[in-house]
Amino acid sequence: MKMNNKTFKSGLVGISLALLLAAGLVGCSESGAKKEDNPTALLYLVNNSAGLTDVQAICVAAYTAANSCVGGKEYFNAGTGCALTKLDGKTTEQMNAFKECVLFKVNDGVQPCSLPQFTYALAQQALAGAFSACNKKYTTTAGVEVDLKDYLIY
Repeated sequence: MKMNNKTFKSGLVGISLALLLAAGLVGCSESGAKKEDNPTALLYLVNNSAGLTDVQAICVAAYTAANSCVGGKEYFNAGTGCALTKLDGKTTEQMNAFKECVLFKVNDGVQPCSLPQFTYALAQQALAGAFSACNKKYTTTAGVEVDLKDYLIY
């Protein structure tokens, strides 16, 4: 039984097109899913329209890093946490200690919470989990002890 080469090629082309169309439909539905964006900067700007001080800049950087560990809809609120009224009396050294603690947890060698498989659904969970050390007295790498209680707000 001899197969017609032209019929075989056109059948193969038809099957290939059908597979590509099916793969394209699956790809479209997945890429069309909405990804939640990190609202750190927006939350800050809504609540603070003036320019950033050095202390606020460090605070916003720490909040941005902390929010990289949150995958749900509840984030750490930089607008409240980095407001001038909240940071009144805080020094750059204190804020650098806060940022150091947050970055240490974000870049953990075993379970960096910024990776998708280690992110938390809610900021509250991240505070209780990865950032629990950043919500009490913390000793910096320089050996300075700073009380970071209530620095992270969700």
